[in-house]
Amino acid sequence: MKLKRMRSALLGGALAALTAGTAWAEAEIKLVFGVAGQPTWGFGKLLTDVIEPNLEKYSDGRIDLEVHQRGALCSEAACMEQLGLGQIDMTTVSAGNMGAFGKTFDILNLPYLFKGQQEAETIMRGWLSDELAKQAAEEMGIHVLATVSSGGFRNVVNTEREVRVPSDLNGLKIRVTKSPTEFNLVQGWGGVPIPYAWASLYEGLQSGVVQGMYLQDVFVSAAKFYEVTKFVTRVESSYSGRPVMMSKQRYDELPDWAREAIDKVAVDIANEALNFDLAWQEEAVAAMQDKVAVYVPTETELAEWSKGAVDAWVAVKGTYDPALARRILEEQGQTELIGLLEEAGAL
Repeated sequence: MKLKRMRSALLGGALAALTAGTAWAEAEIKLVFGVAGQPTWGFGKLLTDVIEPNLEKYSDGRIDLEVHQRGALCSEAACMEQLGLGQIDMTTVSAGNMGAFGKTFDILNLPYLFKGQQEAETIMRGWLSDELAKQAAEEMGIHVLATVSSGGFRNVVNTEREVRVPSDLNGLKIRVTKSPTEFNLVQGWGGVPIPYAWASLYEGLQSGVVQGMYLQDVFVSAAKFYEVTKFVTRVESSYSGRPVMMSKQRYDELPDWAREAIDKVAVDIANEALNFDLAWQEEAVAAMQDKVAVYVPTETELAEWSKGAVDAWVAVKGTYDPALARRILEEQGQTELIGLLEEAGAL
């Protein structure tokens, strides 16, 4: 009898230890990350190569990040809606699609706000990302981990002819999103802005319903628009940024150790995102090689493109903080553009 009781006790202890070990191995918190982008895109690789494994490491396996890409859970706008409803915990949305939820990130859509990728990164990492995060928490109730580059700057792409200066766009029907900044920018350059659905854009270019677009190389390449367009002009006017975020309420409710792990990942995102984004941009340029004619404007020609962008600033005045915009421009020495904007009443 004693032997049976001993065996029973040992078996019970082993089962208890196994159960405890299993419970310890299971994550204490599950966070759902929903995103519209593809795993092969710059942010998609950052998500799987850096964010997901590092969050597990920093939390000692106590946080399970469940990642859904390709729009499996939500598109851009729907991801923001689901974040607010608590249906997902984390997401990233392009600054161009954030306007419906608040004005904080509208400033990033302004043409020629940044001279280039390096200037944008220096200012963003220096102080602007923190400033936008502060504003977003107050205005939109979101906790921003970082605001990062997403596909480089937008260029003018068309099916008809080489475009060197804005006047070369006269009469061309250029597809734009519903963004008033884009609409007035293309109009200010002399093109005919046509709001047109992304899903139908390939066919629209093919049929001539639209004759061009204002788009980053990465998306020209990803959608194979180089098959139905012939010319790219590197005006590189509008920076493409995206906040990586979660609901502020959800973040605040987490235990200290979980917030600390997320904060460490936020630093990794800020430090690593540009490398992944630049690699994505290089892949896109390589894929388009010899498939389209690329024109790089001279400094004198770029000044014309910059001057033509002033109308877009005027059209969306009130959606951005002019003092903040001035500080960004001044730090890059953009005195000529500041003068044009002042004269037009945009600053």
